[in-house]
Amino acid sequence: MDITSDDLSGVIPTSDAELDKGKVVQFYTLYKAPSGAKREYGVIILQNGELLPQSGIAEGWLKVRKESRGKVSTPEEENFFKKLEELEKMAKKNSKGVWVLTGGFIETTYDLPDAKAFAEKHTGESIDAIVERVVSGDRVIVRLLLSPSKHVQIIVAIAGIRAPKKASNVDGREYPAEPLTDESFQFVEHRLHQRNVKADILGVSPQNQLICAVKHPNGSIAEFILKAGLARCIDFHSTLLGAEMKTLRQAEKHAKDNKLGIFKGLVETKKSGGREAEATVSRILRPDTIVVRMKAGGEKTVQLSSIRGPKPRDGKQTPFEPEAKEYLRKRLIGKHVKVTIDGVKPASEGYEEREVATIISGNKNVALALVEAGYASVIRHRKDDGR
Repeated sequence: MDITSDDLSGVIPTSDAELDKGKVVQFYTLYKAPSGAKREYGVIILQNGELLPQSGIAEGWLKVRKESRGKVSTPEEENFFKKLEELEKMAKKNSKGVWVLTGGFIETTYDLPDAKAFAEKHTGESIDAIVERVVSGDRVIVRLLLSPSKHVQIIVAIAGIRAPKKASNVDGREYPAEPLTDESFQFVEHRLHQRNVKADILGVSPQNQLICAVKHPNGSIAEFILKAGLARCIDFHSTLLGAEMKTLRQAEKHAKDNKLGIFKGLVETKKSGGREAEATVSRILRPDTIVVRMKAGGEKTVQLSSIRGPKPRDGKQTPFEPEAKEYLRKRLIGKHVKVTIDGVKPASEGYEEREVATIISGNKNVALALVEAGYASVIRHRKDDGR
């Protein structure tokens, strides 16, 4: 096999070494896996002429695959493996990397049984870290470098933002991915994967995950992803972020003003109530969404303003969804109501764009009645939301 004839050029999108992350490289294939995964084994040539895996073996971070010896088919390949074995022998002799005899070991913890205690101990600290993997637009797995010999590798939530959710399956029910989920993920992965960052420990989420401000040398990733319109601000991190939350809101406002990303189809909500119209309730779609037949003609699907019915993804709330719908059905179906459109909610979470409205039946606000009955929770709007 002439290994130089298969020389190709390419880009390694993700790599575990700082040497080749995001760099244009060359590579050639030595052999392919005969069965199972379609995998090729070969050599990478860096821009400075350095070779992988040779340099990794020489530093003691890699070991030679003894079983690969049987796959060589040419004298050139035989010489290649001999060279690797010589480099490994030298690394052992000099006690490099994995061959170190005493000391030099890193103790890595992959689980935090008491994340709250860890957060309380390190709150306010800016810890050197490496992003090992990007999970989503607002979740990353980081290696916290607490000391040269003690690391913690754990998933953390990026403070102040909520990115579009991936597709999921909850209790056998499929939920599609939200729009721009992949773009949000790729935005963060391209900028942070295998990068050195600072992780400011701020607190713990209800899911017992650390909440951190993740900062690249060029700045906070939260600000950049918000400015690109690939995430939203979440206000319940405001107390953790303090004055930094203002910067994130300004970044989100930039995306809204320029109709970027998830805000591309955003329709500004009315700051003062719309005109009141009469209608008859014809269907109950969800505990917070109904269909009304307008007196002027035609049907309209509206969501009740400022409330949220039982969440179908929440196992604790799901049993109350049928009860909430029945509560509305008994009180509204066929009844005359007054409808005031308050604004438009952009498409999200698998739902189409829909109008939000205040519904009055008799002299009672329907949304308020649902909350009083315990079938809905109140949505706290930001001051700049307009609703």
